[in-house]
Amino acid sequence: MENASLLLQIKKALPSLPDQERKVGEYLLQYPREAANLTIVSLAKLSGVSTTTVSRFCRRMGFEGCRQMKIALAREWGTASTLVYVESQPDDTLTSVAQKIFAATIQALHDVQRSLDLTVLDRVVETLVRARRVDLYSAGGAGIAARELHFKCLHLGITANAFLDSQMQVMSAASLTAEDVGVGISHTGMQNQVAQALGLARECGATTVAVTSYPGTPVADAADMVLYTSSLAAAITYDSPTVRNAQLAIVDVIYEAMLLKGAELAREKMDRVARAISEHTAGPAYSS
Repeated sequence: MENASLLLQIKKALPSLPDQERKVGEYLLQYPREAANLTIVSLAKLSGVSTTTVSRFCRRMGFEGCRQMKIALAREWGTASTLVYVESQPDDTLTSVAQKIFAATIQALHDVQRSLDLTVLDRVVETLVRARRVDLYSAGGAGIAARELHFKCLHLGITANAFLDSQMQVMSAASLTAEDVGVGISHTGMQNQVAQALGLARECGATTVAVTSYPGTPVADAADMVLYTSSLAAAITYDSPTVRNAQLAIVDVIYEAMLLKGAELAREKMDRVARAISEHTAGPAYSS
């Protein structure tokens, strides 16, 4: 796993930062190009904090001081990988919008790949393959990824359900056991209903998994294992193409890994599912 970029590092750390330091991080994420050229005094003033807070933030990010952080920021901002995250503007043409969307999606997938914790992934896959039942919880745009993982689990012969309604999520979580797994998918990690369902599932003995972009959030904290979907999409973004495609990429990786790991564990179930799909697709036979 490659080291995450500075901006991704800041974004991931944001929820767990003290309030004053969070202001610095938020300013850097919103104005990275401008911040690279600011003095520590100007950065502090524009962030609404003291210079001491800026220095503390820099050290927390692994730098000796503001100067070293600005050099890293300027170096990163000058790369194509960061420039693709620039949002579309009112004066953009259809061509430029299409180029930005494709470039940002490609880069987001690369960011997910280089920050994916393969050790955690292996534990998640092992847990899902052996689960008696897998229940998935999400809200909004993340429901697409939840439905997709639901479908892929069924394709492997794993009993699974996807719940987007908050009341259904709680009812599901309350019925899970130590043999089951609850999975919450949330970009921001701030959906309280998803966090509540995961927390209840864990209280009932189930293993809990989160797929999110932000550590230190309610959804992440309610999970025994967390897979992070790194993307520079903002924390307030709920339906960004980069977020959605990052979540689906994680789902595809989980599926392929389950396919490899579960081939021997669930071969009979998989064969039955494959035969059922084949017969359904072929349709009934008619005599002439």
